[in-house]
Amino acid sequence: MEIKVEASPGVCNQFIDQRGKKGEVTVIISPLKVEANEEGTRLSITMGCNLWRSCQNEDCYYSLASRKIKK
Repeated sequence: MEIKVEASPGVCNQFIDQRGKKGEVTVIISPLKVEANEEGTRLSITMGCNLWRSCQNEDCYYSLASRKIKK
């Protein structure tokens, strides 16, 4: 089986910087990991954003801020 996954550039208008300012930035969404189940019938692809560490948007799936445990 051959699988081809590629990064795709795009625009994020939900980026929030360290000061809390919202802006529009260019991002790259790319595959980080591809896993198959034991039978090889199902694939799971984990995607990531190149600005995941610097984005403070808690509502963004890719940002580090969304992964912090909320009290």
